[in-house]
Amino acid sequence: MNRRTPLLVLAGVVAVGCGSTSGGATRTPAPKSSSSPRSSPTPTASAPVWTVTTLTDANGLTAVACPIAGLCVAVDNGGNALISTNPTGGASAWTTIDIDSTNSLNAVACPSATLCVAVDDSGQVIVSTNPTGGASAWKATDVDSNYVFEAVSCPTASLCIAADEEGNIASSANPTGPASAWKVVAADGANPGGFQTLSCPAPSLCVAGDLNGNLVTTTNPIGGASAWTLLALDSPAGGSNEIGVVTCPTTTLCLASASGSAGKPIYTSTNPTGGLAAWTPMIGVDSGAPLDGLWCQSSTLCVAEDVASDVVTTSDPTGGASAWTTFVVGTSNHLTGGATCASASLCVAVGDQDVVTSTDP
Repeated sequence: MNRRTPLLVLAGVVAVGCGSTSGGATRTPAPKSSSSPRSSPTPTASAPVWTVTTLTDANGLTAVACPIAGLCVAVDNGGNALISTNPTGGASAWTTIDIDSTNSLNAVACPSATLCVAVDDSGQVIVSTNPTGGASAWKATDVDSNYVFEAVSCPTASLCIAADEEGNIASSANPTGPASAWKVVAADGANPGGFQTLSCPAPSLCVAGDLNGNLVTTTNPIGGASAWTLLALDSPAGGSNEIGVVTCPTTTLCLASASGSAGKPIYTSTNPTGGLAAWTPMIGVDSGAPLDGLWCQSSTLCVAEDVASDVVTTSDPTGGASAWTTFVVGTSNHLTGGATCASASLCVAVGDQDVVTSTDP
């Protein structure tokens, strides 16, 4: 979900908004005392319980996708996929495989248990129809040479869309096919800020966000550059807000999290292609902390992860900042991460070497 965001200082913590660094540099992790799962502090009766598991991966986790409760695929900035068929089962339930040499894997999408698509900082898509089949079950294809892919979304097994940090969109109706099966177009306007996030809930809607505070939307993601419309959503005078994360659980609900020097709002829309007036800002979610993961499973369940050690949830994403609850889960501060939910009874967030899970988010 960014990946080239300017450094922010929050309560003494140096942080980057949503996603991995664009160059894929390996970070020195904070020391951890145990790889065993540990539960978050005792919550109130109405609070969710989140369990933190520290993996042995030496690289930073950048994204995670869980198409079903029995399969989660996380990726890191060292070219590895970390895979589990029992994501709440502790560190030993996760297997690490090298699927992309030492490239930084910046995002992953799994529309089903039989298709996962990851993207890297060399313009490659890495695809598997058998994600648990080991390294040989993954194939890398050079789609967008020498550019950094930052996001990927696959609304179906027969449509995947990827976005790079130069403002290009790559689309394919045959994501397991060769490079020729992918079409790359410039979609971020005359002065591209570079994409760092993308969400396509259906073949009839994609919404991407860039580093200049713009959204681009389309109802025809394979229709070429002219099919995308740019909205200057969050470009305030005297500030620079990047769109860090976009999530659209349906075609009638999208959220976009902005980060930067001008307030860090979350924008919501029930009509994402309806122009600027269709997007409403919320100020104060998670006390304005930068988010590096945001996922809405439905219109009644959204889960976010911030760059410190908090998970933020809501059952009413358009209900204003007071409808969001922040829960401290005790992870380390991290520069990269992501969140996803397989269902209303399993949500997973990743950051640094930590996997955070809840069966009652």
